[in-house]
Amino acid sequence: MRVRRLSGIIAAIAIIFVSFPSAGATLTHKINRGDTLWILAKKNHTSVAAICRTNGISENTTLKPGTKLRIPSNYVARTAALSQKRRKTPVATQYVHTEQDAVCLRKGPGTQFAKMVVLPRGTTGKLLAKNGNWAKIALGDGRTGFVYAKLLGRGTSSVVPRRVPQHQVLNECPITDTGSTVNEECSTNGDIIRSALACRGARYRRGGTSRGGFDCSGFTRYIYAKHGVKLPHSSAAQASMGKPVSKSELKPGDLVFFTTYRRGISHVGIYVGNGQFVHAATYGRGVRVDSLNNSYYGPRYRGARRVK
Repeated sequence: MRVRRLSGIIAAIAIIFVSFPSAGATLTHKINRGDTLWILAKKNHTSVAAICRTNGISENTTLKPGTKLRIPSNYVARTAALSQKRRKTPVATQYVHTEQDAVCLRKGPGTQFAKMVVLPRGTTGKLLAKNGNWAKIALGDGRTGFVYAKLLGRGTSSVVPRRVPQHQVLNECPITDTGSTVNEECSTNGDIIRSALACRGARYRRGGTSRGGFDCSGFTRYIYAKHGVKLPHSSAAQASMGKPVSKSELKPGDLVFFTTYRRGISHVGIYVGNGQFVHAATYGRGVRVDSLNNSYYGPRYRGARRVK
């Protein structure tokens, strides 16, 4: 009897060791387009500093698609549990329709996956499955793909959509932000917008001009420098660059300016389309997307400049 009990204890211990990764283990992640250290840290419940220590890199390292990073082992178990939770869940047969203009149908459940087609408002599809915040749908012509679920309404649409050609793929698609949807318009400045939105979540740091932390003009200066445009590190000085643009003619990539904590121009961001802009907000908020017309920024808007 004592031998059987001892065998049971040993088996239980073995199960525990098999079920959970060792303290020295790591999770290997292949870098996708749009990944940043902050995004990976948030997804894996770790910190940027921990990822940097594990991989021997700095917070300013540019992540190249296709390369691999090791995620610290402390968070591997939690990450595995989260992945399990997000597995595709079958749903009963039902129909959905797009409630926004220019909604992307993608090959996978995320903005890092290739765009298949851009759907107009009112396009109806059959809901096949849900994968986190993404819905897999089938169009009437048999094509299937993923759409960000918050852009869909239930049931068939009363709107008769225009035919969507097989080859139609625009330069940009809607990009989601916490609590809002940014419609990134078709623009030659699409790369600038992608670079700016990839920094969402970076912390605010007074005088900061790198991924370790930004202030407002340091953020715009950093983004434009990546695309060959040199800007001064001052919102007021940037307001004299390029040419003025009226609010009704704003395009993605335009700099937008505000009067906030002092007289004159004291804040700057980058317009991303659909009445919204991305900027290094302030302490505790960091790089984020806000509306030009919200109760705070609306009355403080002072104009825009086009520098590229």
